[in-house]
Amino acid sequence: MTNMRDVLSRLNALERCRVAVIGDLMLDEYVWGNIERISPEAPVPILNMVRREFTLGGAGNVVENLRRLGVEVAVFGLVGQDETGEHVRALLKSHGVDVGGVILDSRRKSTRKTRLMSMEHGQQVFRLDEESTFEVADETERRLINMIRGVEDVNVLLCSDYLKGVLTERVLEEVFAAAHERGVCCIVAPKDSNPQKYCGAGVLMPNMRELAQLSGARIGGDGWLNSAARTLIERINVEALLVTRGSEGMSLFEIASGVARRLDIPTMAHSVYDVTGAGDTAIAAFAVGIAGGLDRGTAAYLANLAAGIKVGKRGTAAVTLEEIQSQVLKPGFQPITKHQVLISPQASSQDLERTFVHVDGR
Repeated sequence: MTNMRDVLSRLNALERCRVAVIGDLMLDEYVWGNIERISPEAPVPILNMVRREFTLGGAGNVVENLRRLGVEVAVFGLVGQDETGEHVRALLKSHGVDVGGVILDSRRKSTRKTRLMSMEHGQQVFRLDEESTFEVADETERRLINMIRGVEDVNVLLCSDYLKGVLTERVLEEVFAAAHERGVCCIVAPKDSNPQKYCGAGVLMPNMRELAQLSGARIGGDGWLNSAARTLIERINVEALLVTRGSEGMSLFEIASGVARRLDIPTMAHSVYDVTGAGDTAIAAFAVGIAGGLDRGTAAYLANLAAGIKVGKRGTAAVTLEEIQSQVLKPGFQPITKHQVLISPQASSQDLERTFVHVDGR
C-alpha cells in the first residue's frame, strides 16, 4: 500500500477525474427550533421554528461529497415535477453539476426527509418523509439507460441504491455492462436484500446488516463475517467487498486468481456526533481513490479516514480534501502500509472460509 502522503499528492490532481453517479436523489430538510413547552392538544413538545436548512441526500449527498473532494460528476436519476425536485436540481447546480441526467417524472413525488431539530440539545425530535418508492416506468427506464450509456470519459460508475425505484435490475444490469465495456470500476451501495440484483458489480459496499441480508448469514461470533463475505462473493461474482463496520472500521475482502485477502482498517473517528450520511461519505471517498488510480486497499483506507471525519460533524456536512490532508499531516499519523496474501491460488472454498484472517491496520 502506498504511503498516504504520496496518496495526497495524487489526489490533488483529481480535477482530471470524473465519476458518474446513478441512484436515488433526495432532499434533506432540517427545521431548527426551540422547545419550550408541551402541547395542550397532545403530550408532544412544541418546536418554535428558528431556521430551515436544505442539503442533498441519498445519491445527491454522494454527489456533493465527490465535488467537495475535487472530482467532476455526472449524475443520473429522477425527481418529481414538484418544489422538492426543483430544490434538488438547484442544489446540484450550486455544486457545479449538470442536471441534464436528472429526469423530471410527473408521476413521482420527490423524496424529501424533514427533520425537526432541537437547538437546545442539537438532537432530532421527529422526522417526516415524503416520497415515491415504486419502480420507474418502462419508458423512463429506457431513457435513463440511454443517457447512462451515452456518458463519456468517466473513471468510475457509482450506484447509490436507496430502494426508491431508480436502480431497477435492468438499470443495474446495463450499468454493470457499461462498466465492463469501458474497463472501469462499478461501485455499488446496496440496500436491497436480493443479492442477484447486484450480480456483476465491481465492488459492493454494504454495512454489516446489509451483508447479513445479502448473504443469508446471521450476525454473531468470530467467523460469520468471513463466511458471509465468501458466500456473497461466490454467489454474485463481484471483485471485492468493502464492509463498513461502524465503530470497528471497515474490512476489505478480495479474491483474485484464487488468492484471498482480508484487510481490516480500524475506525479513525475521534468523536461521534452524527452518523447521518457517513456511508455516503465513505463510498464517495472510496470512488475518489479508485478514480485517482489507487489500489482498493488504499482507497478503502481513504474512505475510512473520510468517514471518521464525517461522524465528527452534524447533519450531512461533506468532508473536504483539505480536512483529509490536515488529518494525514498530523504528527503520529500511522497509515496502513501493505496487503498480506492470505491463501494460495490452490485453496478450496472450504479453505477460503477457514483461512481468512485479520490484517491489523494500526
